[in-house]
Amino acid sequence: MRFRGGWRPVAVLGAVVLGMVAAGITGPAAADRPVQRGLTLATDVAQVAVTPVPCAKQGFELRFGNTGTTAVYADAFLDAAAPLTLSRKLVSSYLPPGYTLKLPIAVNAPRDTAPGSYSIQIRAGDQTLTLPVQVGEAPTDTTGNLARYVPVSASSEHLPVYPACGAVDGDRDSEHWAKTTGWNDATKGAFPDWLQVTFDQPQSVGRVDLYTLNSKQYPAAGYGLKDWDVQAKVGDAWQTVAEVRGNVAGMKSSTFTPVTASAVRVLTLASNEGPTYSRVVELEVYNN
Repeated sequence: MRFRGGWRPVAVLGAVVLGMVAAGITGPAAADRPVQRGLTLATDVAQVAVTPVPCAKQGFELRFGNTGTTAVYADAFLDAAAPLTLSRKLVSSYLPPGYTLKLPIAVNAPRDTAPGSYSIQIRAGDQTLTLPVQVGEAPTDTTGNLARYVPVSASSEHLPVYPACGAVDGDRDSEHWAKTTGWNDATKGAFPDWLQVTFDQPQSVGRVDLYTLNSKQYPAAGYGLKDWDVQAKVGDAWQTVAEVRGNVAGMKSSTFTPVTASAVRVLTLASNEGPTYSRVVELEVYNN
């Protein structure tokens, strides 16, 4: 269930390289290394297209190689023009002669990023590479769901599989849980947890639909959320506008007298699995 090194001979190098990349720098500290030659930098695309939405699957593949005749420990540094964010800013790896490391790099931007041209600078040894980035317009939802495309946050995130933005990506299908969608907190057995969406400007809110885990393998009655409060931020204060207790369904809709709120959150109190995790497949917020 998905809920929750030193150098070796070249013969076993494939597995070692991946371990070194994950662990970070091995060998001499980067600051102590001379400028290295024979390194190469390339990407799989000439330009990265970025849409400023949470959890967008976008970016590029970094190709970091060694054309020299001796193996090296090498670093590649990545810098993005603000407000772009990168999944990593440093790649450190052991590179045998003739080897090219291929590594995916995610590129994202906040919702309020101005459309236009940006860039990412990549450098390694005596090599530099500029990768253009084109940021498009932030999309708008046409279904009335106020939680779609707005900033989302949580008390904790079980990364990398269950980020908060996985609960506002438009995917309600529990069969996609742990594959492409869903939020799971990172504090097993500790309640309450919370999942929050914040609006660009105050909105009239009168209904919140919560889709908890409810797949064939993990039905809601055994693994979904059981108890939670729906809260709206009115002015500077949080107000509880609805309470759900004893839920065993995959989706629960809470309706209430509309309030004007700058944010909405679900305060999770218990799971049907007992004192384990908070699991939300999708959170949707509507005017009524």
